[in-house]
Amino acid sequence: MAQSSLTHLSRQTTGQALRQARITYRNDSAMISAINKAALELEASPWQFTGDELTIESRTSIGTKYTVSTFSPCQCRAAANGRVCWHYAALTLLQTAATVAERAQKPRMSDAEYAAAVAACDDLF
Repeated sequence: MAQSSLTHLSRQTTGQALRQARITYRNDSAMISAINKAALELEASPWQFTGDELTIESRTSIGTKYTVSTFSPCQCRAAANGRVCWHYAALTLLQTAATVAERAQKPRMSDAEYAAAVAACDDLF
């Protein structure tokens, strides 16, 4: 994941990721619950995100931090008991938000550039 996309994470890109996740998992109530908890905790708790790894404080145990990554499961009780973990849902939301931010950074053609490209295509055909 590009470092520049991480610096462009915002409430807007995270909100877009949240909307996408709610649509994707609309029929999975456990995942929707985890996604909703994750969204709240990303606002309320301190966290660090590197692109592949998220460290975030526990909702229930003050001073406890959990680290979850795309390569290793969370060590929280929910994950240990085979339930959906909101920590992992938070990681997924941030990764999706970073992807949304990366797409938004791609430069668009100006009207003049578009007109020139269309004219070049017209010349070909």
